[in-house]
Amino acid sequence: MERLQIVSVLLFVPLALYSRVDGTSLSLLQNDETTSDSYRLLAVSEPLYYDLYLDMTDANFSNYAGSVDVTIKYTGNGSIFSLNSVDLAINVETLRVERMNGTKVPLESFTVSRQFEQLYFNCTEKLEAGASYKVHLEFNGTIKTDIFKGVYRSSYRVDGEIKYLATTFFAATYARTVFPCYDEPGHKARFNVKIRHRSHHTALSNMPVIRSTMIDGYSETTFDTTPLMSTYLVAFVVSEMKTLSSVGELFRVYAPENKVNYTVYAHDFAVRAVRALENHFGRQNQMRKIDLVGIPDFAMGAMENWGMITFREDYLIYQDEEETTALAKQKIASVITHELVHMWFGNEVTPEWWTYVWLNEGFANFFEYYITSQLEPAWRLWDQFILDNVHWALSKDSHSSVRPMNYYATDPAVLNGLYDYVVYEKSASVIRMIQNVIGFDTFQQAINDYLRSRSYLTTRPQYLYTSIEKFRTVDLPASVEVIFESWANTPGYPVVTVSIDRTTRTLTASQKRFWIPNEIDTPPQNMLFYIPVNYGSNVPTSTDFEDTTPTFWLTPQDPTATVTLEAGVEWIVVNKQQTGYYRVNYDDESWHKLIEVLNSDQFEDQLPVINRAQLVDDVANLARAGEVGYDVALSLMQYLERETEYIPWATAYNALQHLDRMFSSHKEYNRFENYVGSLASHVFNEMNLFDTESHLNRLHRDKSVYLACYFGVEACLDAATKIIEEALAEETLNIPKELQNAVFCALHKYDLLVEGDYGLEIFQKYWLATDQYQPLMDKFINALGCSRNLAMNEFYLQMIEINETALPITVSMKNNILNSMIKGGPATRSAAFRYVSARFDTVSNMLNHELSAMFNALGDSVNSPREYDMLKELIHTHQTSLNPSSMQAATRALAQAEENLQWIVKHSGVIAKWLVEQKFEGDDDDDSGAEAITSEAGLFVLLGIISISLQMVVY
Repeated sequence: MERLQIVSVLLFVPLALYSRVDGTSLSLLQNDETTSDSYRLLAVSEPLYYDLYLDMTDANFSNYAGSVDVTIKYTGNGSIFSLNSVDLAINVETLRVERMNGTKVPLESFTVSRQFEQLYFNCTEKLEAGASYKVHLEFNGTIKTDIFKGVYRSSYRVDGEIKYLATTFFAATYARTVFPCYDEPGHKARFNVKIRHRSHHTALSNMPVIRSTMIDGYSETTFDTTPLMSTYLVAFVVSEMKTLSSVGELFRVYAPENKVNYTVYAHDFAVRAVRALENHFGRQNQMRKIDLVGIPDFAMGAMENWGMITFREDYLIYQDEEETTALAKQKIASVITHELVHMWFGNEVTPEWWTYVWLNEGFANFFEYYITSQLEPAWRLWDQFILDNVHWALSKDSHSSVRPMNYYATDPAVLNGLYDYVVYEKSASVIRMIQNVIGFDTFQQAINDYLRSRSYLTTRPQYLYTSIEKFRTVDLPASVEVIFESWANTPGYPVVTVSIDRTTRTLTASQKRFWIPNEIDTPPQNMLFYIPVNYGSNVPTSTDFEDTTPTFWLTPQDPTATVTLEAGVEWIVVNKQQTGYYRVNYDDESWHKLIEVLNSDQFEDQLPVINRAQLVDDVANLARAGEVGYDVALSLMQYLERETEYIPWATAYNALQHLDRMFSSHKEYNRFENYVGSLASHVFNEMNLFDTESHLNRLHRDKSVYLACYFGVEACLDAATKIIEEALAEETLNIPKELQNAVFCALHKYDLLVEGDYGLEIFQKYWLATDQYQPLMDKFINALGCSRNLAMNEFYLQMIEINETALPITVSMKNNILNSMIKGGPATRSAAFRYVSARFDTVSNMLNHELSAMFNALGDSVNSPREYDMLKELIHTHQTSLNPSSMQAATRALAQAEENLQWIVKHSGVIAKWLVEQKFEGDDDDDSGAEAITSEAGLFVLLGIISISLQMVVY
């Protein structure tokens, strides 16, 4: 499964347990119902086969009916067994348990537990251990339209006509919401699926179609038997979507008929990717056909259903270099690879319980980058692994309350929330660390042995460790299991603190748990790890930064180590190529030596790209944690004024964005703007704005040009002005996609001397051709947070009040206006605060009383005592009207805002002092070039747009 960057967590409220029919006969069920294991199925039976029938003929995709025959093997010693089911109407009259000869087994009772999402069967006679039985259930269910889980309805538009489809998402515990089953990953079985549907629809499932017939005016599609697999991998889609592929091809890509022509790249890349994976794993793909299906509103990025992978539609649609950004193209390729990796990691070899879901997602993330980088070497995706996995995980894993990779839970609410950075980015980073310890070739041999040994079986990490031990040739301070488990069972990660004694030529390194302190969370226990340590330096014997084998280890038993340095060492960098999952801190002299290297003419030759990015990321986060001063961090990042590589700049982008958000209300903020502007000006001048050939340049352009325009680099503002004028001269208002963020931010933030009103033009075109201009409109609105113009802020907020049915100002658009302004600078945030305070009921009704996202945005953005008081007052005034989830978000927002203020008190003075000492220019002009128009003028313009649009609609 490929997750989206932001993952929604399902809030679970347990309901009362249904009364059991005969409490005295259910002795096996008398567990303490407060314990988590009550959610586990009784370990007395296992499924062998499912014969699943679904009637999906409802014209509106609102409801469905179905039946399932589950052939089970009884392994217990009694008369009771259980299946998972929730939110299904079971037809009790048709329920039966049969022996394989067709005779019925009488039931004493049948009990439904809504709380534990189970069906309990109690037979009147003892079941035979080792014997098989068939359980028959008929049921009715609802096709969801409000959440994208279980079976749900999606839609798309073709030539103004809305077309509906039914699709599924079962991981981790949603198969039970669609049909009764053994909904645990360790219960593998074979599935026979049959779907009745309307004749103009096509039914897809995991396996190829073996029969299609007409019955009572409907089509009935029967699919071949699946291999042994878990219920969360079962899937189906009923739709009118089309494919360009023929029946006999291995891959078929399905999309709406108006987009299917744009699936060629996805199809061709999938063919390349599966061949590369087969070669790497030494094992053939196990399926005769693999459908890739694009769903308009998919719950995750994609889902690895075996033989029928579902994707968020954007991850399959590629038009051309002008219409599809480099990042979007890269995401299509990498997500396809990720899902195909799951055919081995997850589908064929499946964790016995969700505790080890990282064995699925960690390896899928790892090979997503490793294999795609082999197929598209110019993208340098293996370098990007550092940004997207290591840096991302380190940033999220720095709190005291984080969980480890191995995490046991049974509550469905918890299980469905496990798909986070821990199982994706952190696990992939730890896997990469171990790969570098034992060697690439050894790692490949071990992985292939692991897959062979557990084929079509369940797994746990110990099987992986056994395969690695079987092939490893390097010396280790402990067994593979002990080393790996120190990372898998321990939350968080360490910081390695390095000091150099230049008199004795020794390096001393020690470890401790890294976290970003605050006065809200309890400090974490200082748990220790097995840490592989290596270093590069200026001397010839240690300049090979490609050799990432450990020089020495820090262990829980010996958390400090001292080693002798080579003669002539002036500076060192620990953790070459950042292969270890930890941060590195240095003594003051060593930091300043590294700053000198970065500011030398030889910095590109002496320090590789990844280690330059590592230094930026480490120093920024160490400063945030109070481990080094911000004067050190800002001095080191000053080297960026000569850096042109994408990886260090993408790292710096995140660090500078955080500083901007926290420091933007400070009186010396203008000096900070000038500081970042001075860094960004060089890279902007080196950037070819319209180069569509270089993939990395296009990725680089998106973030670096944005920084340059956001911080007012004159050349960037001039370019933005020219781009907008050219767009106004064209009927389409076209702006290159990778420049839209920067150009729109510049337009909102600065008084660009543009002839014409781009905002007026885009609104008019959007209202006349909503589908065509929706993406451009979204980008335009997302940049509103850049505005420092009080009148224009009021102008956009007034749109939230518009409820004219002729104008497509959707709830989503209104929400984006509000959130973009909350996440913006002090000017937009103040306007949003005032609006929410004055129109709280309007905002609450607009968001259907679910205000969690708004409060989360406010908590992240507040950076002044005044804003904190406004947030506190807002929550106090309306707390009685908030639903539980919104109130929880409000409480978290206050805590986060308080943490922000603590950061400001602790660090802003140091930052301001450094900026003054470095003589970055300040500015007393508070309006920052804001256009002097009144809110009445903004309202007049808005009313004018509405009037013009209504006339166009009428005539």
